[in-house]
Amino acid sequence: MRIVRYYPRAMVGDGGMTSAVKKWSQGFVDAGAEAVIAYDEGVEPPPRGDVEWLPVRHAGRPRLKLPVGLEDILEGADVLVLHSGWTLHNLRAAAVARRTGVPYILEPRGAYDPHIVARKRWLKKAWWAAWERRLVHDAAAIHVFFEPEREHLAALGYNGPVIVASNGVDAPDAPQWDGGSGGYVLWLGRFDPEHKGLDILLRAMRVVPPAERPHLRLNGPDWRARKAKVAALVRALGLQEWVTVGEAVYGDDKRAMLRAASGFVYPSRWDACPNSTLEAVSLGIPTLVTPYPLGRFFAAEGGALLAQPDAAGLADGLRRLATPEAPAAGRTGARVVRSQLSWDAVARSWLDQVQRVL
Repeated sequence: MRIVRYYPRAMVGDGGMTSAVKKWSQGFVDAGAEAVIAYDEGVEPPPRGDVEWLPVRHAGRPRLKLPVGLEDILEGADVLVLHSGWTLHNLRAAAVARRTGVPYILEPRGAYDPHIVARKRWLKKAWWAAWERRLVHDAAAIHVFFEPEREHLAALGYNGPVIVASNGVDAPDAPQWDGGSGGYVLWLGRFDPEHKGLDILLRAMRVVPPAERPHLRLNGPDWRARKAKVAALVRALGLQEWVTVGEAVYGDDKRAMLRAASGFVYPSRWDACPNSTLEAVSLGIPTLVTPYPLGRFFAAEGGALLAQPDAAGLADGLRRLATPEAPAAGRTGARVVRSQLSWDAVARSWLDQVQRVL
């Protein structure tokens, strides 16, 4: 099977989407398939490896760029994978796929979650009627990470084939958590406070009595100047002594920060399969989650502590991170990741399901 993943920003940055596109593709190759990543030209691809990187010329303004010449890349392809939702370049790519007879699979990555649909609701309603509805309903299948996300598709009127396969993670052979030598609870992610629940987390910190209050580090890239608003909320709540707002960390620095954390927290109001949570759990770090699909999965397996996404629920969860049950959950979570969520395992599952659909 020859799989083309089209993602214009596949060579940009070190974010979760960029990493996942690469890891999925390598997983397909390791399982015996051919994998191509089609990306926006202008940057050099990585050194030659098992995954084929093909640049695609794009025309138009930065936020309205369209692929030109995708037909050549789709020659000989068995399936095209499109990422995210509500994007103009996906509409063009799907049109090219229809014209060339190549089936395409949508990987919306939470883009059809009702919370996302509600953002700029009237604009999305018009976009859906004009373009997105056909994009969704003409797909050979839609790839979601967990079963509960089928409900999001049903709410849009989609009842076609669904591929269910979580993101994977490069899990170490054994947990690498050092027991919490840094003495802080850690959050890593994009500073979108409403989506990621950072405002709730900070109010939960205020609920916890000062004598029990953990030190909390928030690290990640800014998003629409929201990091400054998070820092302002820290000051408004009088939490400067306990909360540090820091820069994004990557690679070895990120892994070292994770290993030394006394706990990890990812309190999203909504989400699908956040990579930071996967990585933290894979290292055996006691992890506090809210009821997004990945959080519910780990909690059901005994591999994470579950809290409701409100101040009282997260305050209780922060206290539980300091109890003996937390390290045990961390160890269980690391075992679950190694047995069920390695990139090899999820790539094989994806390929098996797609072959049945096609």
